[in-house]
Amino acid sequence: MAKLNLEQQSKKLRQKNKSLTRKILTYMIPASVGIIFLAWIVLPMSMAFLWSAVNPDYPWSYPQPFPQNINFYHWGYVFKYTGILKAMKNSFIVAAVTIATSFVLALPTAYALGRRPIKGKEVFKLVMLFPIAFPGMALALFLGRLLFMQGFSGTFTGIVIAHTLIGMPYMLRIMTVSFESMPQELIDAAKNLGAKKFTTFLEIYLPMVMPGLIAGAIFVFTQSMEEFTMSFIIGAPNIHTIPTILYSYLGYNFLRTTASVVSLILVIPNVILLFITERTVKTEHLGAALGKM
Repeated sequence: MAKLNLEQQSKKLRQKNKSLTRKILTYMIPASVGIIFLAWIVLPMSMAFLWSAVNPDYPWSYPQPFPQNINFYHWGYVFKYTGILKAMKNSFIVAAVTIATSFVLALPTAYALGRRPIKGKEVFKLVMLFPIAFPGMALALFLGRLLFMQGFSGTFTGIVIAHTLIGMPYMLRIMTVSFESMPQELIDAAKNLGAKKFTTFLEIYLPMVMPGLIAGAIFVFTQSMEEFTMSFIIGAPNIHTIPTILYSYLGYNFLRTTASVVSLILVIPNVILLFITERTVKTEHLGAALGKM
């Protein structure tokens, strides 16, 4: 009898420990995500905003926890004297054209890799990621020399070619996954119902590849907006983008206040794009597009 009671108590203790462990994990995971979000996003963004709002007549330095006086002098200075508006226009135009070019070039290759039985396609999938792994400065120098010889140095066309080379692996890989994820039953059903190839593409392929296109566009847009090395080596001195202006304040004469303003201008479009995507594209669709990466 005593042995039975001891076993029951031991069982209850194990169940209690499991319940406690489950509760700890339930709170620990959200807390960990919150801490990471706070350390990587909230704190840097908050510091950038505070530095961008420092009044030049009241410098901010240690041990002051916050600026003594807040104003937006540096925002006005950036928009008035640095050419940021033209740089923003250039960055958005280059990013939009890069997305379109990457999609047009990636579509047939992604279809072939995703839907056709090609020998050695796993090797090709690995090879097409090489531009990401290749050192950015070395790639920019060699590509810049090549574009200079072809007369594309200092032009929009040259920058678009360079950004497309960097963005293509993302678009190609994601769209390949999207084509691979398509149920063959839907395509067979469309053929059995007499649908032509163009109709099948519009009604079956395009809607199902759209989440992959949007996911790829996000990667390409972000990469293009943040690309400095290619933009500087190939576009300078004729064409400036947001990163080239930002890096001009990160050299020997480091201007933290002005650099903070340009950094926020660079980050804000990406954040807005992510919110728009979250509102317009279902999470499971993006998960399907990115799941096999």
